[in-house]
Amino acid sequence: MAVPVHTQPMDSLSRRDTLKLASLIAMTPLAEAFALPPDAAGWTHDVMRWMQVAFTEDNPVNADPAYWFALFRRAHADGVCLSAGGSVAFYPSKLPLHHRAKYLGDRDLFGEMVRGCRDLKLRILARIDPHAMAQEVFAAHPEWAACTEDGKPRRHWAAPDMYVSCQNGGFMFELMPQVLTEVTECYAPDGFFGNRWNGAGMCWCANCQRQFRAASGFDLPRSNETDDAIMRAYAAWDKDRRWAQYTLWNDAVKKVKPDGFFAPNYGMNDPRAQMPMVTIDRQGRNGLVPTWMNGKYAKIARSVTGTLPVAGLFGVGYEDDAYRFKDSVQSRPEIESWVHAGIVQGFRPWLCKFNAKVIDPRWISTVEKIYNWHWRNEKYLRNTQNLARVALVHSLPSQALARAKYDAAQNGYCQALVEARIPFEFIDDRLLDQAGRFRVLVLPNVMALSGAQCAQLADYVRRGGRLVATGETSLYEENGKRRANFGLAELFGCDFAGKIDEAVKNSYLTLRPPHPLLRGLEDAPRVVAPSQQLHVMAHRSGLQPLTLVPSYPDLPMERLYTLEPETTIPAVFCQTVGKGRVVYFPSNLDRIFWDILQGDHLALLRNAVEWAADESAPLIVTGPGLLDIAYWRQETSLTAHLLNLTNPMALKGPFREIIPMGPFEVSLRLPAGTAPKAVRLLDAGLAAQYRRDGDRLIVAVPQVALHEIVTVDLAP
Repeated sequence: MAVPVHTQPMDSLSRRDTLKLASLIAMTPLAEAFALPPDAAGWTHDVMRWMQVAFTEDNPVNADPAYWFALFRRAHADGVCLSAGGSVAFYPSKLPLHHRAKYLGDRDLFGEMVRGCRDLKLRILARIDPHAMAQEVFAAHPEWAACTEDGKPRRHWAAPDMYVSCQNGGFMFELMPQVLTEVTECYAPDGFFGNRWNGAGMCWCANCQRQFRAASGFDLPRSNETDDAIMRAYAAWDKDRRWAQYTLWNDAVKKVKPDGFFAPNYGMNDPRAQMPMVTIDRQGRNGLVPTWMNGKYAKIARSVTGTLPVAGLFGVGYEDDAYRFKDSVQSRPEIESWVHAGIVQGFRPWLCKFNAKVIDPRWISTVEKIYNWHWRNEKYLRNTQNLARVALVHSLPSQALARAKYDAAQNGYCQALVEARIPFEFIDDRLLDQAGRFRVLVLPNVMALSGAQCAQLADYVRRGGRLVATGETSLYEENGKRRANFGLAELFGCDFAGKIDEAVKNSYLTLRPPHPLLRGLEDAPRVVAPSQQLHVMAHRSGLQPLTLVPSYPDLPMERLYTLEPETTIPAVFCQTVGKGRVVYFPSNLDRIFWDILQGDHLALLRNAVEWAADESAPLIVTGPGLLDIAYWRQETSLTAHLLNLTNPMALKGPFREIIPMGPFEVSLRLPAGTAPKAVRLLDAGLAAQYRRDGDRLIVAVPQVALHEIVTVDLAP
C-alpha cells in the first residue's frame, strides 16, 4: 500500500515549527551550547588547519584523489574530514540498508582518500550525515521517517526522492551505530564528525509521540503550543534523547577503537560529553551579518570550551535561508576577511568544500594563501590565554526566552565594542565562578538569571568587579518566569515598577554633564532615546547623567513639540557598590544601536564600559578606520591582532576589495613579570619600531591591509 507523504520546503517548515518551539528545542546552531570538557584534548591540539571534502553521489566517477592530496600538501593541512556514510555510503558498505552512492560501483572512494591521507600523515575524521533516507530504506522501514504534525512522512525539502530521518527512530538508533562500527573496523579513522546528526526539525511520528508521552505524560507540542510545562518537558526530553544518541554513537566507536570519538557539529549541550574538539559551522555571511560576527562565534564557543581546540568551518560558496550556491564561489576578499575574522579570535580554519569535483577553481589560490599564511605564523597562533578584561555574559536561557530581542542587544553591544576598539571576550552564564579574571562584565539584556547567578554577580561586584547591564536583565528566573523585581535590583540602584513601554517613538535622553558617561557628547543637549523603556523606581534621590524626555507626536509637524522638555526620570543608573561599579540602562540602548547605529548611542555604550572599568585597556589602538582587535598570550610570546574591516561592505557582504588603512599606534600592557626580547609585524615581515612606557609597549604599525599581527617575543 502506498504511504502518503508530505512535501514542504525546509525553510517554510522550519519557520512554522520554530514559532513557539525553537528557543527551547535549540533547532538553530547558535542556540546550542557546547560540552564543558577538560583541557586535555590529546592530538587534536596539534591540528591547526583542517580541510573537509564532502562527496557528492557522482564523485566516484569524476573525483581525482591525487588532486586533493596535492592541495593538502600545498596548503599545509594537518587534518582532513572525508565523507564516509550515513544518508549515502561512499565505501562498499556491507550493511543492506546503508544506501551506496548511486555511481559508486566497485570503487571505494572513501578508502582511497583515507589511504592517501595516511601517507601524508594527516589526521582523519570520517564525516557522517544521517538526516536523510533513501527510497529503499524508507520502503523497508517507513516508521524511520520523520513526520509532520498531521503524521505524514516528510519528503526531503531539496531531494524529493529521499525522506527526512526521524531523530529518535531506528535509522539513528539501530542503523547508525552499525555504520559507525563498520567504518571504524574497516578504516580506523581518528574520529568521526557528525553533520545534521540530530535530525532536521521536530518530528511527530508515532514513535516520537509514544516516547514523549511515556516520558512526560504529555502529547507532543504543536507549532501553536503555549503551555510552558509542555514546552519545558519537551526541551528536557529532547536533551535526554540527544544525550542517549551521542552516547550510543560514541560508545560504538570506542568499542572498536578506544582512542576514537564521535564529535557532533557544534558540540553538545551537556557537560558529560568529554569531546576532544569542537567545530562551529558558520561557513560565511549573508544579509546584514557583519564580518566581525565570525569572531563572535569563536568567542562564544571559547566561553565554555576553555583551551579546547575549536575549528571554525568556512565555505567558498554562498548560503542563506533562501539560496544555496555551492559550485560557484565568493570573492577572494570576502573569503579572506571572514576566515581571518575567526582566526583573530581563536578559530582554527576548517575549509568545508562540497563536491570533490572542482567546477569553479577560483577559490583554490585563496585558500592556499590563507592556509600558508597560517602555517608560516603558526607559532604565534597557538594561543594559551586571551588578555581581554571585558566580557559579555552569554545566556542560553535568555536567548530561549526572547531570541530576537536578546540577539539584537548582544549584537549591538558587540558592534559598539568593536567600533570602540575595546578588547572583549564572552563568558557563559554557567561559569560565572570564573568571572574574576575580567574587570567588567556586560549583560546585554540578559533577562533570565537564577537566584544563585544573581548572588554570584553581586559577590563579584562587592569584591571589585564591575557590571554594565541593559533592559530586562535579571527580570526573569532561569525558567522564564517573570520576577516582581529585578534579581539585581540592589546592584542597579532601582526597582522595577511593573511596566515596560515597547516600540516607543520620538523620545529623547537629556544629557546632564559633567560625567564621564557623557564623554564626546559635551555639546549635545539631548540624544535619541531607546525604543523600549522600563519604568523603575530609584533607591536614592538625585539626578543621573541621563534623564528621559517622554514620547511626543512626530506628526503632523505642527504637533512636534513636548510639554515636558525637562524631567527627572532617570535613564541610567551609575553607582559604586562595595569595591565595584555598576551602570544600568533601563532600556534597550544596545538593541536600538544595532537597529540604527546612532553614534550617540555608541558613545554611551563605550563610555559605560570605560567608566565602569576605571583602568586603561590592555590593548589600545589609535588610527583610522574600523578594526576588530584581540590581545593574546602564547607560551613565549604576546600577539596583538588588528583586522581591517574598513570597507563599504563591512555590514553587508561580500567584500569586493581589501582597502589598506593606517598608520596605527598600538599600545600593549605587558603582563607582570614579562619583558620583550623582539617585536615584529608578521604580515609586513618587518621588525617593528617601538618604545617602552612603563609597563606598556608603544608600537608603530605603518599600515594594515587585512590582518596584521604585532608579535612580542618574551625574554626567558
